[in-house]
Amino acid sequence: MQHKGQGNRNAVLQWTVVLVVGVIVVGVVLGLKLIPRLNAGQDVLDGARPAFTAERVAADRAGINITSQVVDMADPIVNEQGGAAGEVPKVVAYVAKARNVTDAQALAALDKEFPRTTALLKSLPLSEVSAEIPKLVAFLSTSLKLPADQVSAALATNFPAINAAVTNLPTVTNGWEQIADIDGLTRFDGTPVTTVPELRDYFSQDVIPAVETQQGNFRSLDGTSKVNWISPLLLVVGLVVIALAAVMILRNRRGGVGGFEALGTAVIVPVVGVVVVALVLGLKLIPRTTDGQDLLDGLEPAMTAERVAGDRAGITMVEAIVNTADPIMTNEGGAAAEVPKLVAFVAEGTGLSPDEVLAALTKNFPRTTALLRPPVVRGCEGAAGGHQGHPARAGRRAAHRAGSHGPAAGGRGLARGTGGRRDDPFRREPDRDRPERARLLQRGRDPGSGEPAGELRRAERDLQDRLHRSAGAAGRADRDRVRAVHGLRRAPGPAGNCSPGGVGGHQHLRRVVAARRG
Repeated sequence: MQHKGQGNRNAVLQWTVVLVVGVIVVGVVLGLKLIPRLNAGQDVLDGARPAFTAERVAADRAGINITSQVVDMADPIVNEQGGAAGEVPKVVAYVAKARNVTDAQALAALDKEFPRTTALLKSLPLSEVSAEIPKLVAFLSTSLKLPADQVSAALATNFPAINAAVTNLPTVTNGWEQIADIDGLTRFDGTPVTTVPELRDYFSQDVIPAVETQQGNFRSLDGTSKVNWISPLLLVVGLVVIALAAVMILRNRRGGVGGFEALGTAVIVPVVGVVVVALVLGLKLIPRTTDGQDLLDGLEPAMTAERVAGDRAGITMVEAIVNTADPIMTNEGGAAAEVPKLVAFVAEGTGLSPDEVLAALTKNFPRTTALLRPPVVRGCEGAAGGHQGHPARAGRRAAHRAGSHGPAAGGRGLARGTGGRRDDPFRREPDRDRPERARLLQRGRDPGSGEPAGELRRAERDLQDRLHRSAGAAGRADRDRVRAVHGLRRAPGPAGNCSPGGVGGHQHLRRVVAARRG
């Protein structure tokens, strides 16, 4: 009896140890909140998996490199602090000295030989372009006799590429030195991030290197299986062990456990242990969890609430930069093709020629016009932008050349009567109040001064005056000269590349002079 009592006490003690181990396991799972934490960890792995593929990590580096080049390109020209705007006069003076000409002559030579580069330099800094944009919209509103919101809507509808560039440019220039809503963002070493170049450095030198460094740890943790099943398994094992140990303690204290039962229940504990160990080793849970901790440590600086909020503000700024640059970087962006169409459209709405519109825009908004101005518009009378394609405009020209209000006038009336052009917010009666609009836009400036197209217009006006003063055969001769000059101005040929079969600029002038002398 004494030996049996001693055996029962030993069994109770052994099962008590098992009970304690089970309690510890359950306590760890519940106390450390392993179930919700590992579920959240699995969600992180699932969400971040696309970003941690080898191809995308390499693309991140390539992307930040091109972004860095864009920042290096834009930083000198966005505002006065960049310094490029202040260097433009020095460049002109340098060229003038090298060629032994005046600054004005040097600038004219640069404009002729390198028109696009010179136009870009004239537009600097881009912050001044941003300052002109609201005034430009107000100017167009006055000229077209439309509310400013309708002008903006019309620009967005008809010229989406130009609209995207000019709409986002103020966000870029205003936020270049102080990005909106980025307060609190710092580099991993605590250095504040407020400007676009600093944001570039933060992404290039902190965030992306962290992703590059941790991609191996991520793949290790995410490798063999999911991780969120571990904590429920441990909880179940712990609860089973506790229950079994509690039952066996009670039975041993009552003395009702036989030898076979004692042996069988005793075997369960090591079997469970062997299964758990096999899972740990087979699924490489130790190295995976170690790598997972390294992953957490490496990405922890990027995951603070302030930096995540700063990332969002920063990427919003990057988006504005892209939306500004994308339409104007290449022909595919679309803005270049829209510029002559916009000029022709405004000319249609005001009743002025594209030359007059360009001259007015250049005078009043020189930086914006320099940035957007196409290389060949003057003298083409809108052909480059498809302006000739407006039926009403073509009808008016025909009527003007014929000196009557016949079929062309009927066509114009039909367009208005059927509403074919009424949905166009730029549409206006072209001849009504033309002198007032011309004075408003030109303010006394001769838009064609010093240009072949301007010479042709002055010759045409002179001949028209003579036509009205003449009669009989002399009048008919002058009328023929008017039509000849009018046709020359409409078809500059190789010089303006507006229509085939025309003649060059010098031939224009020779024929006009001959006509005037006649």
